[in-house]
Amino acid sequence: MITSPDNEKLKTVRKLRQKKHREKLGLFVTEGEDLAAAGIAAGRRPKALLVHPDSGIDGEPVEPVLLDRASGLGSGTRVIGIWPIVWAEGVSPLCVFLDAVSDPGNVGTILRTVDSLLEGTVVLGPGSADPFSPGAVRASMGSVFTQPVIKAGIGSTPEPRVAMVASGGGRPVAHDSPVTLCLGSEREGLSAAVLKECSEKWTIPLREAGPESLNVAAAAAIACERISSPHVRQETSQSES
Repeated sequence: MITSPDNEKLKTVRKLRQKKHREKLGLFVTEGEDLAAAGIAAGRRPKALLVHPDSGIDGEPVEPVLLDRASGLGSGTRVIGIWPIVWAEGVSPLCVFLDAVSDPGNVGTILRTVDSLLEGTVVLGPGSADPFSPGAVRASMGSVFTQPVIKAGIGSTPEPRVAMVASGGGRPVAHDSPVTLCLGSEREGLSAAVLKECSEKWTIPLREAGPESLNVAAAAAIACERISSPHVRQETSQSES
């Protein structure tokens, strides 16, 4: 059992709260039984699995007070996993490009959304949050292990590129592949540089008396559902025939 606060694995857990250490070591942390189970189910092998001695989980037991101190959660945790960071090796024909989406919770939620609705790659453009940060990992609900993600510029994504905009009317057109859905930050939207690369624009109509913007993770869910939905493809095909 780990009984010293100076244990190297506990030190590593604390270091990995910072992006510079995640990048240097090529590791990230999960907290909680569900995320640990998701990683193992995805075939990933943790560098370390630190567990509460009464958890019944196969891992290295840690004195409970030390495990709580290492946790980044206010309520503590029963399992902390240290995992290798795995990036996608390239982009697939179907991509979701994030243009300076800086909120970790939104990035993690988008990973989960794309993992649930599409078979494609999430491409993180410059200024986007680290998907292996604690907040993004929690929001992904395990999809950080199964959803391919890569850091790249807009030029690395397949054409046509579609600008997703929440505003006045317009009807989306479904694509089989390839296609890149481009999403910007909630406040700034898509940058001029990315818009220049987009040959199409899909709008998400907002009701007249409602808010002026839509959370980017919500916009991603709408876009993914529309592109993946069989009835949308069928309706589009009929309208074009």
